[in-house]
Parts: sequence; C-alpha cells; structure tokens
Amino acid sequence: MRLLPLALILLSSACAAINRPPASVASLTAESTTLAERDRTLRDSVIARLVRRAERRGDRRLDVLLLSGGGQNGAYGAGFLRGWQRRSDASMPRFDLVSGISTGALQAPYALLGTREALDTISALYARAATSIAPTFDWWFWIRRTGGIVNTERFDRTLAQAIDGDFRTELREAFADDRQIVFGTTDFDLGIGQLWSLGDELDSSEAGLGRARMLLKAATAIPAIFPPVMVDGHVHADGGVVENVLPVLGLADYRRLGEALNARGLRDVTVRLWVVLNVWSHADPRAIAPSKRGQMDARSTTLLFYLHQPSTLEKLDYLARAVSAEVPGLRLEMRVTAIPSEQSVAPGADKLFNRSFMQRLDSLGFARAQSGNPWDVVPSAFVRPEAGRR
Repeated sequence: MRLLPLALILLSSACAAINRPPASVASLTAESTTLAERDRTLRDSVIARLVRRAERRGDRRLDVLLLSGGGQNGAYGAGFLRGWQRRSDASMPRFDLVSGISTGALQAPYALLGTREALDTISALYARAATSIAPTFDWWFWIRRTGGIVNTERFDRTLAQAIDGDFRTELREAFADDRQIVFGTTDFDLGIGQLWSLGDELDSSEAGLGRARMLLKAATAIPAIFPPVMVDGHVHADGGVVENVLPVLGLADYRRLGEALNARGLRDVTVRLWVVLNVWSHADPRAIAPSKRGQMDARSTTLLFYLHQPSTLEKLDYLARAVSAEVPGLRLEMRVTAIPSEQSVAPGADKLFNRSFMQRLDSLGFARAQSGNPWDVVPSAFVRPEAGRR
C-alpha cells in the first residue's frame, strides 16, 4: 500500500509530458514556404497599419518602441517606462508599434497602453516576481519529461490574472486604432524566429485569450530551463534565441513603408525608434585563468550573450542611417537606454529573481527616465564604456 501514493504521483507526472504530432523533415520543409508567406503577410499588415496611424496623427511622426529580453532585468525597463510616463517635459509618446522579446514581450501590452495604472502594474509584477513570476524547481522533471527543469504553474497563474478580460478590452481598443504589438518566439523545429501580432491573435473569444497567453508564455520560455510550448504543431521557446531586440521591419520593409506613405501624400515622415535594453551592454572585466577549461567555457557563454547586445544596437543604428539616406521622404531616428554595465557585478545580479536587486533596477530605470539625459550613446562590442559614462 505504501507504493500506491508513489505510483499515483509517477502516473500523474508522466501525463504532464509534452507530446507532439508526428513530423518529418520533408513535412517541416514544406511548411517553411507557408510560414514565409505568413511572415510577409504580417509585415505587410504592420506597414499598412503604420500608414493609417501616420494619417491619423497628422504630425509626420511615428513612434516605435523596442523592448529587449533580459529576464529579471526587465525590472529596469519597467522602472524606466514608469519614470518616462511621469515626465512633464519630453513625455512618453503614445506608441504606434511596440515590439518585445522574452521579458520585453510581457512588458509590451502595458507599454502600448502607456497609462500610469498600466505601468505601475508591470513594475509591481517585477517587484513581487519572487512569488508571482519566478518558477520553482521541478524535482520530478526527469519523469515528467516536459523539456524543462522548472514548474511554471505560478507564472501561468500570474499571466492569466494579468492578461484577463478587462485588460483584453483595453488592448483591443488600442488595436482598433491600428496601434500594434509584435513579439517573437523561436521555432525549434524549423530553426527560425517567428513573429506574432498580438492584435491578430487576441480576439474577443476565450480561445483567443488562451492563445494569446500561450504565445506570450512561449515567447519567454528559456530553452532547457522552462518547458517549451507547442504552437500549431511546432516546438516554440524564447524568442531571444534568435535576437534580443526585435526591429520588426528591415530596410526593404522601410522602403515599402516610404513608398506607401508617399502614395498617400505623406512625405518627410520621421520614425522615432525608442530602444529599452533590459540588460547591460558589456560583461564585467574578469581575470581568467587560461589553463582552466571551466572558466574559459563559462566566460565564452557570458561573452557570447553580452557582446551580442552592442552588436545588435550597432546594426539598428546602421539601419537608421540607411533608411534616412536611402528611403525618400522617410527618416529613422534611434535612441537607446541600457542598464549601466557596472550593475553586472552589483549584489544580487547573479541570483535569479533577487527581490532587492530587481527593486534597485526599477529605481535606477525610473531615475534614468526622470534625468536630464536618459538616453545612451550606441555602444560598441570593441570598446568598453567608461564607468559612469552614458
């Protein structure tokens, strides 16, 4: 009889394993064409809505906010947005398009609404992350076979409470005004990133609400730590695997946007690209023992992630310069804020969902947004920033 409870636990745990429909390389390859067409359709829709927004605004401006990944460091972005919204001068614009990767995807709905209440809510979510968002270790992961090692029930409950019916109503009102949210996941089967428009997925049905939550969960699922999510028969996880900042549109897309704006008689339009980097742009200096393979391996992983950040920002800067130089009637301006690099060695920075560290980042972000110089110089992967210099 003593074995019965254990047997029941093992049986119920086994039922939690993620199963997928049969797939072959041939079937996946065939689907690639369909998904490529879907991606083009989504970008066409983004461009069309931006054109309609430009017509409605009438001030020859468009405002695009890019929210990066960064896990618990998203507390910085939450604090920054909250401080920006409270400025009496240089106030936060009403964004026409918001994109998000990983933790940035969770911030995006609140940033699009842009109200004091919405931004206070996202800051509060990070403040109590240790009890509302942080996953717990799943001691039965080797039996459950979920593809991860943590239990996300707490996060699932928080997501369901945050993205509820009332919040959906507010978002759908913004979507009806052609304001947009686009976020990314990684399709592990096809080995590509995939874009999702929250406005297209979040309809008025309960099924639409459930799908939106599922996609946001997939967008934040750190591979091999969080269980992946099955989406339309494919394995999806954190969009940060592909890129940590999602520009949504490339140079060819901006050319089409420029042509569409010119066709409507809208010339000399400025797209303001606001980038909130929820990580520091460089790893901290560290004396490495070259003979110790473990140190070299760990340092390589760290540098692979952090040096990707300034390279990404430099590419966005090049994009802005190219659009301004090559697309008639369109100008792209970029501003970026990032967590100061010295925060990488601050107490609690190396701990997952450390409450005091996250509160410090929130306060830091708020103070930066309220300061006289909240925006940074675009960093370089080949030059370390001077301490305290923005």
